[in-house]
Amino acid sequence: MTRTTALKVLAGKKLTDLDPDEWAKAQASAERILVDVGTGDARTAYRQAIAHPEWLVVGVDPAWQRMTETAVRAARKPAKGGAPNLVLVSSAIETVPAALHGVADEVMVLMPWGKLLRGVVLGEADVLSGLRAVAKPGAPLEISIGTSIWREPIPLEIRDLPELTPETVVSTGLTDRLAALGWQVADVRLVPHTDLDTISSSWARRLGSGATETVLHLRAVAVDPRDPVGTQHPAAESAQDTPEEPQRDV
Repeated sequence: MTRTTALKVLAGKKLTDLDPDEWAKAQASAERILVDVGTGDARTAYRQAIAHPEWLVVGVDPAWQRMTETAVRAARKPAKGGAPNLVLVSSAIETVPAALHGVADEVMVLMPWGKLLRGVVLGEADVLSGLRAVAKPGAPLEISIGTSIWREPIPLEIRDLPELTPETVVSTGLTDRLAALGWQVADVRLVPHTDLDTISSSWARRLGSGATETVLHLRAVAVDPRDPVGTQHPAAESAQDTPEEPQRDV
């Protein structure tokens, strides 16, 4: 696949090819590009697009049928709730199209499930490499996983997955696997629902005002996968030098 290969995107309720020239123009006119991987119904991506019309927000999910309701809403005129800066791509991250490579100023993975969850928790190369492929150098990766999935009754499909905590991210080797594939971990913490906005001013809004569970939040920075594990990226150094990440609206 080449850079000029069209992305498969939603236009209303249908999949269509996004013209490469239109895609290039959308990127060039955006102040920032946010890629929401495993976007699901794409409501979070839609909210980000509405809140930041100067951004380009890209939702990526292989189950494109789940995104159709949001796609229809986004296709309206802006005065009626449309979001022309929202692009919904039909793709799994492990087979992400080359047209998405190196475009993201930030990569977001919010409450993943299925293959994406397994790939993040186990540090599977195809998933982590796909995430790194879409990121610009220095771009942050923000992952949030609700810890209630590891409480009884545990869903059958994840019973073999180790519970992620700040300690197990290190002890299971996930930090090293992330580093080997171009992600330098800058911060890992358990965040109760009452403190989500201390990480970012938008986390609580992303999860919804009724959220009550503790979230495992992992932040990493895109680096050269050939860098030694101990080499600090300036963005990661900054994150570790301060006890709390500055609030930002992303």
